[in-house]
Amino acid sequence: MAHGLESRVPFLDNDLVDFALRVPVRLKLRDLDRVVGMDENEPGTKTERFFERTRDGKLILRQVMARHVPETVTDQVKQGFSGPDASWFRGDSIDYVREVLLDPGAKLYEFFSPDGVRGLVEQHLDGRENRRLLLWSLLSFEHWCRIFLHGQRP
Repeated sequence: MAHGLESRVPFLDNDLVDFALRVPVRLKLRDLDRVVGMDENEPGTKTERFFERTRDGKLILRQVMARHVPETVTDQVKQGFSGPDASWFRGDSIDYVREVLLDPGAKLYEFFSPDGVRGLVEQHLDGRENRRLLLWSLLSFEHWCRIFLHGQRP
């Protein structure tokens, strides 16, 4: 939060959170009969497909804020915010991913099969599967192993 984009801080007030927990779900969501799910590993962009179907969250907040901000703001479609990890794991940084995850001396191989990790990296690079979340997890785990199991400096 100190070095990133953070817009939730006003909503982290203890009294507001306690109130929100007591509000019935039917007053927070418009369409309870329709559950929206998303497969993070599905190839391609999901932004339009997923967020277009989720126009119904935060009803009470939208109604209260309608008194203070224009309707063009309160009626906005939900917008996601995430890092450009898909491009990180296919662009210039892929050399770093290869260097860390495909290194025969990687510490994560104490826990994972080198062939399995190599297969995941290759599936992602070949475009057969979007493995960006797994790659991120494996990179994080490798660094954790180096620091906490092997005493290396970050």
